[in-house]
Amino acid sequence: MAQHLFKGLERIEEARERLTGHSFMAGLFVGKPDFSLLLPPEESPEQHVVWEEYRLKLETFLKTQVDPDEIERTAKIPNSVLKGLFALGTFGMKIPKEYGGLGFSYTNYGRALMLIASWSNILALTVAVPQSIGIAMPLLLFGTEEQKRKYLPIVAREAISAFALTEAITGSDAANIHTEAALDSSGTAFVVNGEKLWCTNGSIARYVTLIARVPSKRELHAGRTVWVPVPEGKGADEQVHTAFILDMETPGVRVQQRCQFEGCRGIENAYMTFTDVRIPAANVIGEVGRGLKYALTILNVGRAISIPAICLGMAKQAWQPTLDRANQRLTFQKPLSERQTQRMRLGHMGANLFAMEALASSVWRMADQHMYDVRIEAAIAKIFCSETTIQFLKNSQIIFGGMGYETADSKCVRGEPAFGIEQLVRDAEMYRIGEGATDILRPFVAREGLSQHLERAQRYMSGNLGRTARLVELLKLVRFYVPWYLSLWLSRTLPDRSEFRHPRVAPLLRYAERSSRRLASAVFWAMVRHGTQLRDDQGRQTRIETVGEDLLTIATSALWASSQERANAGEQVWDLVEYFAAGARLRIDHAIDELRGRNTDQVVATIGQQAVGGYYTWLSQGIIPRGLLDYLPTAVGSSRHLAE
Repeated sequence: MAQHLFKGLERIEEARERLTGHSFMAGLFVGKPDFSLLLPPEESPEQHVVWEEYRLKLETFLKTQVDPDEIERTAKIPNSVLKGLFALGTFGMKIPKEYGGLGFSYTNYGRALMLIASWSNILALTVAVPQSIGIAMPLLLFGTEEQKRKYLPIVAREAISAFALTEAITGSDAANIHTEAALDSSGTAFVVNGEKLWCTNGSIARYVTLIARVPSKRELHAGRTVWVPVPEGKGADEQVHTAFILDMETPGVRVQQRCQFEGCRGIENAYMTFTDVRIPAANVIGEVGRGLKYALTILNVGRAISIPAICLGMAKQAWQPTLDRANQRLTFQKPLSERQTQRMRLGHMGANLFAMEALASSVWRMADQHMYDVRIEAAIAKIFCSETTIQFLKNSQIIFGGMGYETADSKCVRGEPAFGIEQLVRDAEMYRIGEGATDILRPFVAREGLSQHLERAQRYMSGNLGRTARLVELLKLVRFYVPWYLSLWLSRTLPDRSEFRHPRVAPLLRYAERSSRRLASAVFWAMVRHGTQLRDDQGRQTRIETVGEDLLTIATSALWASSQERANAGEQVWDLVEYFAAGARLRIDHAIDELRGRNTDQVVATIGQQAVGGYYTWLSQGIIPRGLLDYLPTAVGSSRHLAE
């Protein structure tokens, strides 16, 4: 069926809702980008004053009370730091003042996370999780007034919260969690059994947003279908995703392990189990059966604000030390900064850093306007900023050479500048994975981009129609698509605003508009040619996303450069934008060509299929052969790991 076009996303597809607000990307994917949506109202002077006043307090606290090297060395954030941040209101930045928070805009929240991340990305992540995916956002969006007044002041000023969705066997496949919450025989509490993995802040959280499956029956109430929990799961039609407020001090909750990772050593990430845990029925967030929808909605906040802000803070932290190293490091009597290869590397880094900030700032401002639906823009911002930051930091590490591979503590022994670029490189991978891994988000973006086509063709592709009805639906599609397709050959004028008449903005936006029409045409023919086969064609799905990603970033960079030029940056800012756009054009042209059919996806996919099927076992010859199961711990080792 049309709504199940993307394999592996069927249950997520059931939970999604149609775009309900303005979306620049929704228009771009069908060849009709509305560039005026990229210019939401400027922030109010009051919000800017609020930020400047808070920035001074936060910056002073970080510089005087937080030792990021100690956090890395001990893999622990001191309690004094957490208490100090609570006193500053940092854990309640997005919580309205009436509930004990600071009531920040999304833009100011992003600025604060970027500032914290430039000092310690671990601390920024610890601060972000409660406000992005802890209990605060679910309650603000879907909770009752009683729940808000009871819990929000606590998590704003004294208690850390977390988000428990992922399980060991599901990973990013959020729809297939197994943890169950069954209504007890009295109907007053849910009994939870199961486990959750990689719950950031889980080992120090007092409250957790728990997503579990509730055995329920369908019932018709006031003309709409609702899910009603059945006592002890008897007679259930289905187990439906539901969100709960879980008090971690409830009997039966056990943190089995604090997980350890390649990087992000200071985060408190838990593997936890639930054995007959009783959650009061009053702790259900919103409606039973809507938990997956709620989870997807609140994840948008992390994707739009938190991850881009933290990535920006990390990249900006590395920028000046990298320039200093390029000027100071001599090779063959010349500083690195005089060598063309390294100048090119630095130029590439500068252009990408500018593009990241332009994209993130634009998405933050759109999120502040509640008439927008930024789910597509949020996913793209998360993908672009996390992937670009990883490459940015690796380029920085290359410029540092051997010093970039050595730890900060080791360099400190010799009196060298103890800048931990190797730590940042290790930490950055977390942000590619967290809140939707890149390889999961790309088809998600493609699905959202194709939503208008899928909804229009749903009846025709359902397979449930007779010949006559199918012919009628086909004629409807033809009547719509013939004029629509012909319209893709006609350019659209830019909105009549001064920002779009800038002599260096206009050509870039006209290119984006033209490429948007080319992309829409290529997507249309891919759907016509491949039909339901597109559900398995993640190569084409990825190209749809990457073209959209580059076009959005070109447009936001051009508009950001114009505003920066007016502020204080001067004309040099355009060197960054035009270099980025030149590279993006090559990627866009290549991706559209391959989307139309000229690619080697099937060849390389076949090689991969053969590899997992055992065709290339000889590639492991010459070593001591070990498979994954050979690394299973012994019983003693397993017990030791659980105790840590």
